[in-house]
Amino acid sequence: MSSAKKLQGEIDRVLKAVSEGQEVFEEIWQKVHEASTAAQKEKFEGELKTQIKKLQRLREQIKSWITGDQVKDKQPLMDARKRIESDMERFKICEKETKTKAYSKDGLAAANNNDPETRARMEAREWVEGCLDQLQTQKDAHEAEIEVIRSKQKKNSKVSERETELNECIERHSYHVDRLELILRLLDNENLTVDDVNSIKDDVDYYIQSNTDPDFQEDDTIYDALNLDELDQGGMDVLKTTKKEKEAEKERREKEEQEREEARRREEARKLELEKKRKAEEEKRQKEEQRRQLEAERRRQEEERRRQQVELHRRNAEQLRQQQEAQRQQELAAQAAAGAQAGAAGGAAKKMPEPAAAAKGMGVVAIQQQQQAQAQAQAQQQAQQQQAQQQQQQQQ
Repeated sequence: MSSAKKLQGEIDRVLKAVSEGQEVFEEIWQKVHEASTAAQKEKFEGELKTQIKKLQRLREQIKSWITGDQVKDKQPLMDARKRIESDMERFKICEKETKTKAYSKDGLAAANNNDPETRARMEAREWVEGCLDQLQTQKDAHEAEIEVIRSKQKKNSKVSERETELNECIERHSYHVDRLELILRLLDNENLTVDDVNSIKDDVDYYIQSNTDPDFQEDDTIYDALNLDELDQGGMDVLKTTKKEKEAEKERREKEEQEREEARRREEARKLELEKKRKAEEEKRQKEEQRRQLEAERRRQEEERRRQQVELHRRNAEQLRQQQEAQRQQELAAQAAAGAQAGAAGGAAKKMPEPAAAAKGMGVVAIQQQQQAQAQAQAQQQAQQQQAQQQQQQQQ
C-alpha cells in the first residue's frame, strides 16, 4: 500500500510539473511571436527549446507508466502525453520556420525557381535535421530513465549497470550530434556537397535505428572520409565539449531548476496571499452581515417599545376619559339629588326668613364645587403616576 501511495505521489508530482512546464512554454511561445527584433526572437527560441526538452523528459517518464501495469487509471497520463506532443509539434514548426529563414535568401529564391541543386541541398539539410531530432529524442529518453533509476535508489548507493549503459549511450549520441551539427554548418557554407552527405546516410540511419539492439556493432569511421575537422579548421577544438563546458552546462541547468523552483514557490506564496485575502474579505462580509442583523434587531425592538408606549398612552387616556365620565355622572347624580332635596325643602323654606334660605342654597353649591375639585385632583394624580411608570419603563 505504501508503494502504491509513493507511486501515486510521484505521478502527481510529474503531472504538476507538466502543467507548470506547459504554462512556461506558453509564456515563452508568446514572447517568441511578440519579439520586435531578431536577437530577442533568437533568445526566446533558445528558452523555448530548453523548456520543450524538459517536457520531453517528463513525456518519457509518462510513457513508461502508460506501458507498465502498475498504474490503473492511465487517462490523466495519456492526456498529459498528448499535450506535450502537441507542444513538441508546435516547437518543430517554429524551429523549422526559423531555420528556413536563416538558411539562405538566395537559396530560397532558387528553390522557388525549381533549382534541382538547391532542392537537393535542402533535402539533405532536412535529413540531417531529422537525424538530430531523433538523436535528441533518444537522449532525452535515456536521461529520463536515469532520473527514474536514481529516484528509486537509496542514498550513497553504487551506480547501477543500467545507468552506466545509458550514460554511454548518451555520450555516443552526443558525439553523433556534434558531427551532424558540424555537417549541417558545412553544408550551409557549401563546404560539403550533397553527395558527401548522401555517402553517410545509410550508416547514420543504421546507428539511429539499431543502436539499442543487443547485436549492434558501432562503426567509428562513419565520418572519417568527410575530413570534417580539416574543413572546419580545427572544429574539434570548438565542438568537443570540454570539462569546463560540461560544468558550465551543469551549473546552467541547476540555475534553471532553481529558478523554476523559485517561481513555483512565488506562485504558491501568491496563491496563499490570495486565499488569505479571500478569507479576510469573507470574514469582513460576515461581520458586516452580523452588524446589519443586530441593527435590524435593535430597530425592531425600538419600534416595539414605541408601539407599547403608544398603546400604554392610549390606554391611560381611555382610562382617564372613563374616570372623567364617571365623575361627570356622579356630579350629575349629586346635582339631581341636591335638586330633589331642594324641592322637598321648599315648604320649609317659605317659613324661613329669606336670608336663611339663600344661605342654605349657597351651602349646597359650595359642597358640589368641593366634590368636583376633589375628583379632578384625584384624576390628575393618577395621570402623573402613570406617566412616571412609563418613564421608568423607557429608562429600563
